[in-house]
Amino acid sequence: MSQKTTNTGQHSPLKQEVKHTVSSHFARVQLDNARRLGIDEEPLLTASRLSPNLLRQSGARIAPQQLAKLYQAIWRANDDEYLGLTEQPSRVGVFSLACEYMLDAKTLGEALKRAMHFYHKVSDSVRFDLIVEQSQLKFSIQLKQPELDPNHLLIELLLLIWHRYPSWLVGEVIPLEAIHFTYGQPDHSAEYRLLYPGPCHYNQSSNTLVWPSAVLDWPIRRTKSQLKAYLREIPLPWFRKQRYLENTTDQVIRFLEDSQQESLIGIEEVAKHFNLTSRTLRRRLTAEGSSFQSLKDQVYRDRAIFWLSQENITIAEVSQRSGYTEPGAFIRAFKHWTGISPGDYRKRLVKAR
Repeated sequence: MSQKTTNTGQHSPLKQEVKHTVSSHFARVQLDNARRLGIDEEPLLTASRLSPNLLRQSGARIAPQQLAKLYQAIWRANDDEYLGLTEQPSRVGVFSLACEYMLDAKTLGEALKRAMHFYHKVSDSVRFDLIVEQSQLKFSIQLKQPELDPNHLLIELLLLIWHRYPSWLVGEVIPLEAIHFTYGQPDHSAEYRLLYPGPCHYNQSSNTLVWPSAVLDWPIRRTKSQLKAYLREIPLPWFRKQRYLENTTDQVIRFLEDSQQESLIGIEEVAKHFNLTSRTLRRRLTAEGSSFQSLKDQVYRDRAIFWLSQENITIAEVSQRSGYTEPGAFIRAFKHWTGISPGDYRKRLVKAR
């Protein structure tokens, strides 16, 4: 699959590093905030599999999955994606709605404007501003009452989210020319190089992500099915380290989705397309936490569900359009994917209608 190019020449497809840890500082401050909110700490520790003894060690590090589970538990306990750090809560699910609204945009610039419009309609607790100055784009985030976020937990998170999610939308890490913070350099600023891949400036007039203005024209490259998978994982994608390398998983998914062949594609054919051996392709997918079979199942499952939702198409035709020459093999595969047969799935669709 050909690589996307732009006039900047400074970016490349997004990849997240598998072997990565984060400072236990972030877990400690979130637990402190949870106690302030009156949330019982024990269920939070259980959900995130965090040890109190480990957290007491200032230099300890934890897995991104543990931090993600902790955030999820606090969100659910308080029903607030703003972590109780604004005068008005942002109920759990608001971010997902914003993501769905942004996905219908054609370009990143349009998607960001949609996000701003959405959030400003929902609440005035957080204000987003988009300013273009010659070759630079400044995406600023301002709290209505910053005194409610004295340790800057929410601002750290929002700046992280609004770099990571737009990068995911366009399938590439957006180059950060600078990150501005209104507060002084914190003690844990060494961790910022993992969170924000760009030069950090403190004691600035606004909390701002500075990007090349060319990114406004970058096309949105994600699908609804990919967004559903992404939303099931959040906030984990925000805490993994990003690198400027190819994401083999995404490229394989796009190749399978774009394929017009009504037959199952093997790994040898895909590997040949990327000028790789099948062994190298398997190794790269494994390093990214995926496998060729799971990706193929995901794509063909979504294709089958689409055709099952169409009226006047027989199960045999759905089987053929999903890449299977034998309906029996398709039915077995579909049961493996969903736990029910294609016929039962279609009956449930009809009943739901």
